[in-house]
Amino acid sequence: MATKTKRAWYIDKLGSIGIVEEGTNAITKDGYTSNWQSISQIIDLRIYAISQDIDLSVNDLTGTWSQIPLQFHEVLVNKVIANGYKDPRRLELQAAQYFDGEYDKGIREAKKFSRSNYQTTGTIVPHDF
Repeated sequence: MATKTKRAWYIDKLGSIGIVEEGTNAITKDGYTSNWQSISQIIDLRIYAISQDIDLSVNDLTGTWSQIPLQFHEVLVNKVIANGYKDPRRLELQAAQYFDGEYDKGIREAKKFSRSNYQTTGTIVPHDF
């Protein structure tokens, strides 16, 4: 007959999820006694979660956006401008189409940049000594 083991989860300082189970003998470490221990068997774990990325914000010290490289800030602006021209109060489809095209070009460049693992090219210049 299978026994039921009481398990629990926690999130550490770095945001990683830890799974523990209640043990039979108490463990004392750094003056703290606990019955919780690492899990004794490997099991499949399915996590249903609602999560969100950190907010995009401007760094007060440098005046730059966090999370997005500097060269792609204008791409976001192009998308906002395109959406503004699509608004029924100021409908200008030709201008919206232009800024959508600029946005799409920027997205292609950003994807290419991310696939390059942020590597740049360089040249070797010969020197006589």
